[in-house]
Amino acid sequence: MPLYAFGSNGSGQLGLSHTEDVSVPTKCLFDDEQYHRTASSSSSNTPTISRIAAGGNHTLVLFSDGRVYAAGCNEDGRCGGRLPSGSGDGDGEVVRFRRVVVNTSDGDGGGGGDGDMGKEGEERFTDVSATWEATFLVAGRKVYVLGTGGRGELGVGEGKTSLKEGVGCIEFEDKVISIASGMGHTVVVLEGGRVYGWGGGRKGQLGAKGKEVKVAWEPVRIDEEIGFRATGAACGREFTVVVGDREKGEFVVLGSSGDKWGVMSGVKEPVGCFQGIQTSWHGVYVHCSDGRVVSWGRDDRGQLPPREMGVVKGLAVGSEHVLGLVDGRTVVACGWGEHGNCGPKTDAQGNVKGVCCQIPLPDGVGEVVGLGAGCATSWVITRD
Repeated sequence: MPLYAFGSNGSGQLGLSHTEDVSVPTKCLFDDEQYHRTASSSSSNTPTISRIAAGGNHTLVLFSDGRVYAAGCNEDGRCGGRLPSGSGDGDGEVVRFRRVVVNTSDGDGGGGGDGDMGKEGEERFTDVSATWEATFLVAGRKVYVLGTGGRGELGVGEGKTSLKEGVGCIEFEDKVISIASGMGHTVVVLEGGRVYGWGGGRKGQLGAKGKEVKVAWEPVRIDEEIGFRATGAACGREFTVVVGDREKGEFVVLGSSGDKWGVMSGVKEPVGCFQGIQTSWHGVYVHCSDGRVVSWGRDDRGQLPPREMGVVKGLAVGSEHVLGLVDGRTVVACGWGEHGNCGPKTDAQGNVKGVCCQIPLPDGVGEVVGLGAGCATSWVITRD
């Protein structure tokens, strides 16, 4: 399952073995024998890429068998441990995707992460997310935390702002079925429907409790004010969308009613049942069951898809740009593309605004089966 990337790459977060931005999809590189065996297998049981999560300068790739790979800035261990001396990856950067294994040797997830823990390491995960400088890895009732966060982003206790020498762990009463992060806050949904969040809460992104404390250094429960059983969530920069029954069209936006981008009240047309909801920093994007994209929020750089995007099979929303999968060979983009994340053709301001730009795929690329988008980064998942 070859993965291609384009966009911002100043810390090697595209996994291309260098730190230069690229504007056309380029094949990612993986330092792992198991990945290469998987990629060359034609078996119907071959693991697939199930999620791509991106922080400000790092990227996480989750496979359906629970393996996670990371690339990008690693000065604080957010990619899974301190780099060994002489690794060849440069100054705290992982420029090829590397397998993430967290150390649990001390029994509570607080050990030093060196990226190779054998029997004492957690190797398989069910979900991942990333704030600007931190990584979150879900395993059952536990969320493992790597990296840095100056205002409660880590969720592991008041005043705890860095995990440079190890990994933190948050444990809940039920299995975590969904996790989502914005730039500075994270929300988890548990199997029983409870919702917890931590990090910045001043703008109401963590509900009334979060707004009261302003910074939640540890998880606070926020589902009491939602009104339905939660099944998932998505996080913008300063707001959160909690999702319920998709067939019933259930969702609620938590945030500030004074938001100038209209995130709280900007929806202009019926949504109905939907496949999923994603968020940019300042926008909400509903992929409806009929393939339409209903979106609202900030649009000064063309972040909201024009009507010409039409019905799409797949959707990926980044910080300020959007990708749509029209068919197995056609990927389109719109929004802020200054780093090449919307392809090689933008206007003088680096935008693809009011139109959709088709992304040129390299010769020999197989069927496109999925998309990903992060902080000025774009991803195309293919099948040989």
